[in-house]
Amino acid sequence: MTRFPFPELDAEKEAQYELFPINLTRMMLHTQGLTLPYWQYGLSFRNSKITPMVRERVIVRVGAVADCEYQLVQHKSEALRTGTSQEVLAELIDPHRQDFDDPSLSSLVKYVDSLVKNIGADKETLEALRKHFPDNEVAEITLLAGTYVLCATFLKSLQVPLDDGPVDWSAADAYMKEVGLQ
Repeated sequence: MTRFPFPELDAEKEAQYELFPINLTRMMLHTQGLTLPYWQYGLSFRNSKITPMVRERVIVRVGAVADCEYQLVQHKSEALRTGTSQEVLAELIDPHRQDFDDPSLSSLVKYVDSLVKNIGADKETLEALRKHFPDNEVAEITLLAGTYVLCATFLKSLQVPLDDGPVDWSAADAYMKEVGLQ
């Protein structure tokens, strides 16, 4: 079976691609009017109440459980940059590992695993997570994990090829500030 092709880029789509020039963006440009709203929504998690470390741990865990190499390539370096140690990162990307020295991390991982595997977390993992995170953060964690399940589905279904390396997230943050998204 042939890999799903990238769309042809006219001047408008080329300008959209250049805003966030990665293969995911390019493949999304097959859609009509969805690429920029998707990025505005997805990048808005960088301003959420959950810490950047929690955000990246959720994303990396979704990538591991969903077996989405693209997400792991894009987010492992950001997980490290936001405070996750190399050792914990290696454990997070092991989809069989659920228990950690930090009980809040164990509850987060079990919740994300349940959410990804069941398309909705079970009651026990929700209650365990609520012992460590306030309800607004639980809601953000849930929305973030679901967003990255959607992203993994798109990436894997359309066989989006890996980029040469991860996004420069510091540059992405600077751009978001420049255009008023942060």
